Amino acid sequence: MDKEKRAPHRTQWAAQFAVASELCKRGYEVSFTMGNTTPLADLMVVSPKLKQMFLVDVKGLYRKNAWNIKSKPPRDNLYYVLALVPDDAANQFFIMTQKEMNASINENLKRLGQPDDYTMPGIVWGQASKHGNRWGILPE
Repeated sequence: MDKEKRAPHRTQWAAQFAVASELCKRGYEVSFTMGNTTPLADLMVVSPKLKQMFLVDVKGLYRKNAWNIKSKPPRDNLYYVLALVPDDAANQFFIMTQKEMNASINENLKRLGQPDDYTMPGIVWGQASKHGNRWGILPE
């Protein structure tokens, strides 16, 4: 029996809440950025020890696939959490710095022979899987 395709907004919301939950369990304070006026990141986070504020951009998938992600101008306090939120298995999380994400996007563009302004940039599953559960790279 074929599974029905999941609506993208459902996957993204599931991913954002899953990431926020994981961060809260680790002692972080989390706020959601809401609406189209906050395109930089989905979550504003305060670290538990240093009380340092940073941003998290969440990208969600419900099945293993490529992640469509565009490079952003460099910021010291931006992190990415890629969340796999399947219907029938445990969630998986892949945590990257912005520098790592931009490097992975550029690596994938070169591998595909695509220009920097390619309309569907991103990274493949294998690139993300190297960053599984790297919660320790986030500010303490």
